[in-house]
Amino acid sequence: MPRRSGRRGGGAKADGGAAAAPASELVRVDGIKGRLATLCTHEVALDVELSELQTVESRSAAMKRVKTKRDAVRAEIETVECELDAAVNAPVSGGRDPTEWLPDELMLMIMMMLPFTTLWSGACERVCQRWAQLMESASIVRRKRDGRWAAYEAGAIKPRRLEGHTNHVWALAIGLDGRVYSGSLDNSIKVWSGESGAHLQTLTGHTRAVNALAVGLDGNIYSGSDDITVRVWSGVSGAHVQTLEGHNRGVLALAVGLNGKIYSGSGDNTIRVWAANDGAHLQTLVGHTDWVRALAVGKDGDVYSGSDDTTIKVWSGEDGTHLRTLAGHTNNVTSLAVAPDGRVYSGSTDSTIRVWSPVHGAHLETLVGHTGDVDTLVVRTDGTVLSGSWDRTVKVWSGGNGAPLHTLNTSAGAVLALALGCDGTLYSGGGVLEAW
Repeated sequence: MPRRSGRRGGGAKADGGAAAAPASELVRVDGIKGRLATLCTHEVALDVELSELQTVESRSAAMKRVKTKRDAVRAEIETVECELDAAVNAPVSGGRDPTEWLPDELMLMIMMMLPFTTLWSGACERVCQRWAQLMESASIVRRKRDGRWAAYEAGAIKPRRLEGHTNHVWALAIGLDGRVYSGSLDNSIKVWSGESGAHLQTLTGHTRAVNALAVGLDGNIYSGSDDITVRVWSGVSGAHVQTLEGHNRGVLALAVGLNGKIYSGSGDNTIRVWAANDGAHLQTLVGHTDWVRALAVGKDGDVYSGSDDTTIKVWSGEDGTHLRTLAGHTNNVTSLAVAPDGRVYSGSTDSTIRVWSPVHGAHLETLVGHTGDVDTLVVRTDGTVLSGSWDRTVKVWSGGNGAPLHTLNTSAGAVLALALGCDGTLYSGGGVLEAW
C-alpha cells in the first residue's frame, strides 16, 4: 500500500521557585472565571429555550433568533476560555527567567548532569515538561538553537546523514533512552545512537514497508506496516515481543494513549485500540470513510485521527466515544501533533497546516508556506512547530503566533518523517535519514 475535550484546568501555574502571584492578578483571574460562569449559564438557558420552541407551531423565526444568540454566546465562551487560560498560565508579574544570570558554562554542566530520558519517563512527565520548557527558553539554549537554525537555513552547515537504509525512511521515533528508531520502505527498522549517530541494530520481521513507529510508556517500540500488522519490540534488547493482528489493510499511523492504550490507524478506515500490557484488542473506532493516516493524543487523553476523507475526528480516550469532527482541510489529512498548550496542529496534502482549539475544536488559524504535501509535524516543548513537506523543506513556525521562523532545505527529497532527539537534535526522514 502506498503511504501517502475537555476544557483545560483553571489551577494556577505551579512554579516551585517563583513568588506567589500578586493580589491584582488573582482578582483578574477570578473576574474572568466569573464572566465564564455567567456565559455558561446563559448558554444553558438558551438551550432550554430552544428545546421549548421545538413544541411550538410557527417557531422557525424564533428558533433562528435563539440559535443566533446561542452561537454568539458559544463564540464568546471560546474567547473567554482562551483569555482565562492565558491569565492562569502567564508568568508572575516581575518574574524573569531564573537561568538568565547563570554563566553559560554552569548551564551546560547542569544540562549534562540531568539525563532527559530519566526526566521524561512515567510519573515525572509533568515535572520534565516544565524543566524542558525552562531549558529551551534559557538564554544559552535559545542562542545556540537560533544560531544553528540560521546556519542551516543559510547553508553554512549541512545536516549529518545516517547511512544504512536501502530505501526511503517513512517513520521515526525516539526511545526513552534517547536511541533513534527509523522505519523504512526496505521493511526494516534501524536503531541509532542518539549521541553519536552510530548504527546499533536492525530489527527485521516485517514483510512490507514500515509506515509508523511509536514508543510505549514502558519503553517498548511499536511498528506499523503495510503487512497489516503491528509489531512490538523490546526497547532494551530490540527483541521481537509480540505481533498484533486485526487490520485488513496496511497500518499507517500509531499513537500511545496516556492510559497506556495503543492506537493504530489503517487503510481499512478504522482505528484499533490495543492493551499495552498484553496486546489484547480492546475496541475498534469506526467513523472515517477513507484511510486513517495520522494519530495523536491530546493533553486530556482524547485521541485525534486524520484521514483521507479530509477530516479530523476526536475520540474519548476513556471509552472511544466519537466526540466531534474537525473539518476544513480540502485534501487528505496526513499528520497531526499536539502542542504543550493543548492546541492541535494538522498537516495536509492541501499544503497547509491548520491549528485547532482543544476546547471546542474551533479552527484558530492556518499556516501557509509549504508548496507540497505536509506529511509530518512535531512540536517542541517551547511550542515551536516543525513541519516536513514534499517540497523538500522543513519549516519552523512560532508556537505563539504561527509566524514562519526558518526554512531548512534538504537535498534528500521529500521530508516524510520528523523526530526530536532528547538533546534537541532534529531527525528527518525521506530519501535518507538526516540529523540536524
